[in-house]
Amino acid sequence: MMKLIFPIIFLGVMSFSKLMSVWHVCLFLPFMCLLSLSMMPLIELLKIVSVWVLVDSLSLSLVFLSLLLLILMILSSGSVVKNNYYSGVYNLMMLMLIFMLLGSFFVSNYLLFYIFFEASLIPTLIIIMGWGYQPERLQAGVYFVLYTLFASLPLLLGLFYMYSFNGSLDMSLINSVMKSNIMNSWGGLILFLCLIFAFLVKMPMFLVHLWLPKAHVEAPVAGSMILAGVLLKLGGYGLCRVLSKFFYWSMKVGPLFIGLSIAGMVFVGVTCCRLNDLKALVAYSSVAHMGLTMAGIFCCFVWGLNGGLMMMVSHGLGSSGLFCMVNIFYERFSSRSMFMNKGILTIMPLFSLMLFLLCCSNISAPPTINLLSEISLMLSLLTYDKIMMLLFPLGSFLGAVFTFFLFSNSQHGKIYGILQNFNLGMFSEFHVLMLHILPINLMILNSNIFLIWI
Repeated sequence: MMKLIFPIIFLGVMSFSKLMSVWHVCLFLPFMCLLSLSMMPLIELLKIVSVWVLVDSLSLSLVFLSLLLLILMILSSGSVVKNNYYSGVYNLMMLMLIFMLLGSFFVSNYLLFYIFFEASLIPTLIIIMGWGYQPERLQAGVYFVLYTLFASLPLLLGLFYMYSFNGSLDMSLINSVMKSNIMNSWGGLILFLCLIFAFLVKMPMFLVHLWLPKAHVEAPVAGSMILAGVLLKLGGYGLCRVLSKFFYWSMKVGPLFIGLSIAGMVFVGVTCCRLNDLKALVAYSSVAHMGLTMAGIFCCFVWGLNGGLMMMVSHGLGSSGLFCMVNIFYERFSSRSMFMNKGILTIMPLFSLMLFLLCCSNISAPPTINLLSEISLMLSLLTYDKIMMLLFPLGSFLGAVFTFFLFSNSQHGKIYGILQNFNLGMFSEFHVLMLHILPINLMILNSNIFLIWI
């Protein structure tokens, strides 16, 4: 783990020579946190449990991802500082958001987790509505709030009900809820659905995913990066923490959610093949990847849980890199349409190479960590039910189809004639993209860190 973290930190420190002084304070905290966390020996069976804190490789992996993405968000938001568009408030919102995320991943109490889980909504909403690109960002903010709050109220009521007959909401002491008589009754099923519904919307699950494309498309680049990189992973993290306590109902109701997730992969893949908005296409691909992750988690097999964690980390970096790349094109061409973004290979070949590497991670090509995660998820799904041999390959094939569709339509063809003079690339943009690409391709060398959290 340390062999991979220290080169990433070194590359991040290199960015200080190219940054304005306003950013130094915002970058100092995540750099120091990454450095201190990398000193922690992530060995087998590492689990730190106290009254307030729960640390294992599941939470620690997502904390590393959050801190790294915070650095990349600040580096990719140069236009906000350059235009002096309330950059101080912008950086404050990102620091508040990362504080909420670290609290969500580290606390050992379900009620505290719920508080941090909901508090992350506020800075995200301010970032979307304050620094979004189009007037439709107001509608996107309303979708984002209504979907999340509507799904979160049953979670709060379920936590209160658990406390009423268990006497505790501590994650390490709540195992006794499995021995309660209510677990095998209809009340147990209702409690189980109330607890997981908020996480299913956050991931998001197919049929409750409509807030995601709107929020992604209207958010600024940093908002899209943190939404795809970490906020979607809060749903997967919550599912992992809850399903282990409700193993009976997760096995009973699991086939419904697994079938819906795999069918959602197919439907979303077909939808992506007809989109012409680059940012919307990347956003919809997140729904397909998170559907596969949710299916692996609901299988309740070791391979499914490990593959789900690897997919969350790899998708967080890959999807964030694609959003960053789409923003680079948007700043040059002032459009996200594939009809306007053509022939980029002829004028920006280095960006085309980096987009190709990110697309390779999006289709789980070697040597990316996405390949290992998809193999693990495939093994768990095929072991769960052989009928997955029909839908899983189709969903993966459609994922490759719309990714090639994204690359070929934007990089090849005749460039739009009216676009003549623009910047071909800056150091900060190459730097941010390489900090996305290198971890994705290097983590497979030490992938055992994701296999020990259970």
